[in-house]
Amino acid sequence: MKNVYFVLANKSVGKSEYLPYASGCLAAYAWADERIAKSYRCAGMIYRRDPIDEALAKIDAPDIVAFTCYMWTAEYNRLLASALREKYPDCLIVFGGHDVSAQQPLAEQYPYADVFMLGEGERPFKELLLALDGDGDLSGVPNLAYRENGSLHFTRSEHYADLDYPSPYLAGYFDEIVESSPGVDFCITIETNRGCPYRCAYCDWCFTEKIRTFPLEKVFAEMEWCAKHKIDYVYCADGNFGILPRDMEIARYAVELKKKYGFPHIFNACYAKNSNETVFQISKLFFENGLNKAITLAYQTLCPAALKNINRQNFTVEAFSDLIKRYNKVGIPTYTELILGIPGETKESFCRGVCRLVEAGQHNAMTVYDCQVFPNALMGSREYIEKHGIKTEHVKLSCIHVSPNVENEIYEYVDMVVQTNTMNYDEMLDSLMFVMFVQCFHHIGMLRYIAVYLRRELQISYYDFYSALVRFAAETEGVFLHEMLVRFRAWGADLSKGEWAYVNEKFGDVGWYFDEGLFMEIASNYERFWEEIVSFLSGFGIEPSVFGELCRYQRFAIRLLGQKEESARFAYDFYSYFSTTESADYAPLQKRDTVITVTVPQPVDNWFDYGKRVMLFGKKKGAPIRVSDKKNVTVSYGDR
Repeated sequence: MKNVYFVLANKSVGKSEYLPYASGCLAAYAWADERIAKSYRCAGMIYRRDPIDEALAKIDAPDIVAFTCYMWTAEYNRLLASALREKYPDCLIVFGGHDVSAQQPLAEQYPYADVFMLGEGERPFKELLLALDGDGDLSGVPNLAYRENGSLHFTRSEHYADLDYPSPYLAGYFDEIVESSPGVDFCITIETNRGCPYRCAYCDWCFTEKIRTFPLEKVFAEMEWCAKHKIDYVYCADGNFGILPRDMEIARYAVELKKKYGFPHIFNACYAKNSNETVFQISKLFFENGLNKAITLAYQTLCPAALKNINRQNFTVEAFSDLIKRYNKVGIPTYTELILGIPGETKESFCRGVCRLVEAGQHNAMTVYDCQVFPNALMGSREYIEKHGIKTEHVKLSCIHVSPNVENEIYEYVDMVVQTNTMNYDEMLDSLMFVMFVQCFHHIGMLRYIAVYLRRELQISYYDFYSALVRFAAETEGVFLHEMLVRFRAWGADLSKGEWAYVNEKFGDVGWYFDEGLFMEIASNYERFWEEIVSFLSGFGIEPSVFGELCRYQRFAIRLLGQKEESARFAYDFYSYFSTTESADYAPLQKRDTVITVTVPQPVDNWFDYGKRVMLFGKKKGAPIRVSDKKNVTVSYGDR
C-alpha cells in the first residue's frame, strides 16, 4: 500500500490546538472509496508547527504528501516540502488550499511541488489518487495544475452542486489525536454550508456564489462528537452564519449540547454580512447561554467609491444605529470591523467614516484591519491591482495577542496594501493614528465620558474632538501624548515589524493592537497624562463648575493597578447621565450629591497581569472602565 500523509500545521496558542479539519475532509472522502482503501494508507497528519526536522521525522517512506496552504502555514509548508523533496525525491508533493491560485506563477513559486489543487479539494483529491493508482494520467482530473515534461498543465475547472462528503469527525480521523493528547484544549472547525452570495473583492472565502448546505443530521452529529469529546471551542467556518432560517436550529442544538454535556464553551461564527432577525436571535440565544461574548457588525468601509470597488453594499447607517440600540438593550456587546487601505478610500473618508459609526452609537469596540491581497481574491488579480494602483509589502503576519519572539519560529507573511490610487502610505499612517486615538480614548474609554459630554451638551462632533486631540499630540512637544504619537507612528512606519502590532515587554511578551498599547502606556503614566491633558480639555468651553468634576469622574472611571474598592463623591450624577450613552436615551445632567463605590473583583498588581486580564480578556466586556460593570458599582445620593 502507498503511504499518504497530510500537513496542516496550525500555530498553537497556549494549550490550545486546532484539529486539521481540511486534511480530515480530504481523507474521509477519499478513503470512503473501496479502491483507495485497498491501495493507499492514511499514514499520518502533521497538525502542529513542530520544528522542521521533527516534522520530517514523523513522515516515513511517503508516497504522497498533501499540504493545505493558508497564509498562516505558507512558509512552514515551503520549508517542510523542500526538506521532503531532498530526503524523498520520488515522493509526490501536492499543494492546495486558499493560498494556491491559478493567478500565481505556481511553478516558480513552489518549485518542490508536483501537483496543485485549485479550489474545493475533496473530489479532485479522490480522483487524483484513483488516477495515480491507474495509468497515472492526470489530465482528466478537474481543478488541477500538474507538472509534465517540464511544463505546468491545467485541467478543466469544475464546480460541485452538492456536499455529499462524509465527516472526518464521525469517520474517526481525529479520535487518536484527541485520545493521545491529554491536557490539550482542542479547537475544531465545522461547516454547515459552503458558498457566499457576496463577491467582496478582498475576500477569498468561497469558490461559489450559491450556498450549498450540509445535511442537518451530519451537522448535529459533528456537534455532538464535539460535546462528547469535551471540545471547548467550535469555529463555524460558514461565510454567513445566520443567513439561512435553519441556522437557528443549529444554534438551539449547540445550546442543548452545552446544557447536557457542558461543552462546547464557545461557538464562534462569522455572521451574515447584512445582519438580520435570525442573526439577532442567534446572538441573543448564545449570549444568554454563554456560548459567545460579542457580535460583529462588519462595515469594512463607509466610503461609496470604496464600496463600489470591492463589490459591497452595506446596510444603512440608520439601520446600523437601530441594531446597536437593539443589541445594547438586551446587553449584548457589539464591535464593528473596518479595513484600512481599500481602493477608493481616502484619509478624509476613512477618518470621517470611523466617527460616523461612533455617532451612530458604536461606543463599545471597533477593530481596524490592514487591507491584504490574497491570491484567490478578485483583489489578487493583475487587472485589479493595476486598475487601482495597488502596491503591497510582504510583511510578517501579525503577532497580535501571541508572542512574536518564539525561538526557532518560522515567520509567516502577508501582502499588505501600502498604497492605492487614492491613498499613499503616509496617509494610511495618519489614518491609523487617528483611529488609534478614537479606539483608545473612546472605545476603550480613556476620555470617552468627556467626548460624550461635549457631543451632547456643546454639539462638538466626535470627529472634531478626536481630530483636535490628534493635533494636540502632534504639535505639543514635551507632553506624554506627543512622545506616544511619535513612537507609534514610527512603529507603524517600520514594515519590518510586520502588521500593526505593538510590543512592550512590560505588558507581556505579546503583540497588541495599537489602541490597546497606547491605552496601557497612558494607564502606566496616568498622573503625568492628566497633568498635561487638562489644558487641552479646558479649551472646549465646558462650564467651569462642571469641568473639574467631569475630569475627576473620567479619571475615577479608568481601572488601574492595585484597585480593590474605592469610593468617590461628585457634585453631579455622572453615573446616571452616562449610563444612557449606549442606549442613546438622553436625560440632562443632574446636579446631585452622588457617592460612587466601585469594587474590583480580581485586582491586579502588575502590568503583565493587567495586559492579560483587563485588556486581553476584558476589553470587549468594558473591563478597562471599572464603572461599566453594574454588578460591582454602588451609587448613593445625599447632601454634601
